[in-house]
Amino acid sequence: MINGSRQNLKNKKSQVTNEKFVLVRSLPFYGIKIEKYKSEKISLNRGITSTPSFVYHTNNTRCLIDYSNQTNSEMEKKVKVFFEQITNGTTLTIYNGRYKDPNLDEVADLSGNYVFNSFYNGIVEATVTSVSLLSTKVSRYDKTKFEEIPFIIANTVNDQETNKYIIKNRLGKNTKNSFNYLGAMVGDYIKLTNIKNLIKILEMNVDSDGNEYIVTDTPLTEQDLTSLKTKIDLYIPVIDSYTVEPDLTETTVGTCVQYFNGTVISCTDNHTNSQCRFRSSAIKEITTEFGPNTFCFTPETDTAVQTNPTDTLVQITSNLSNIITNMNSLSGPVLKNSNSKNGFYGRPF
Repeated sequence: MINGSRQNLKNKKSQVTNEKFVLVRSLPFYGIKIEKYKSEKISLNRGITSTPSFVYHTNNTRCLIDYSNQTNSEMEKKVKVFFEQITNGTTLTIYNGRYKDPNLDEVADLSGNYVFNSFYNGIVEATVTSVSLLSTKVSRYDKTKFEEIPFIIANTVNDQETNKYIIKNRLGKNTKNSFNYLGAMVGDYIKLTNIKNLIKILEMNVDSDGNEYIVTDTPLTEQDLTSLKTKIDLYIPVIDSYTVEPDLTETTVGTCVQYFNGTVISCTDNHTNSQCRFRSSAIKEITTEFGPNTFCFTPETDTAVQTNPTDTLVQITSNLSNIITNMNSLSGPVLKNSNSKNGFYGRPF
C-alpha cells in the first residue's frame, strides 16, 4: 500500500440481538447477466507443500492461512493453482504442523482438520474443525518457526449439485463498472434493481474469458441485463449497534485494513471511509484503518482500478502533501501493515 492520510475507524458499538444489513454503497452497472451455476464435479486428493503463516481469530474458530509472501515464484503458482481448484466446503487436513517459538518458550501443533471457505490474494480463509494444540500466548504463527514444512491435503471436494446462480459482470474486474470497484467481499450482500431479495455473496472470481462473477445460493431468474443500467446496492452484515450512519455520497476510495488484536488480517482495495468503518466490529475485536487514494500490494494481484489522468493528478497531489506532512511529523519509520512489497499480512506492530 502507499501511505496516505490514514484513519483508524471505529463505530461506537455494543452487541445487538439480531444481525442487521447496512447499506454502505451503490453503483450503476452495465453488462450484468444472471445464469444458473454450472458446477464441474472434480475429485481431488493431493496436497501442497509450502510454509504459510497462520492467524487464528474469533475464539480460534476461524483461521487465515497466509501464503502471500512466497519468495519462490514457481511455488507461488502451484499454491494458486492448488487452492483455486478447491470448492467451498472442502475438508483440508494439515500434517507436520509442529511449531516452536524460542523467544516465548511456546510450542504448538497446528495439525488437524479445517474447512476451506475461500482463497484470495494468496490467503486461505478456513473454519477450524479440529487442531492438535494451540498456544495460549500466540495468535499469529510465523512461517519461520515451524519444525517442518506443513503438508496440506484436500481430502474431498464438495461435488454435490446445488441450486446456485452466477451474477456475471461482462465488463470485467479492473474497471469502475465492477464488483471489485464496489468493494464487495465474500459474505457481503447485494441487491439488484427489480429483485426483491438480498443476495449473499458466496464466491467471487474471474472466468477464463475475463468476466467477473459472483456465486450465490439465493434463488434467481436467469436473465441478460447486459445493455440495461442496473443499480446494485452493497450491504454489510453487522452484529454491533452503531451511532453514525454510512455516508452514501462518499466518492473517495482507498484501502481498508482490518486488524485483530493489533495484527493485520486483511487489506482490501476500493473502499469508502464509511464502507471500511462498517468492516470493524467491537464484538469480534476487529478494528479497521482507511487509507484514501491508496491501494494494496500483494504478490499475486493488484486489484486497484485504473484511474483517469485527473484522478491520478489528484492522487499525486494528495500523496505529495502527505509525504511533506509525514517528513515533518515522523520520529522514525514504522511498518504497521503490508505497505511494503517486502511486508506481509499478519505482521504485528
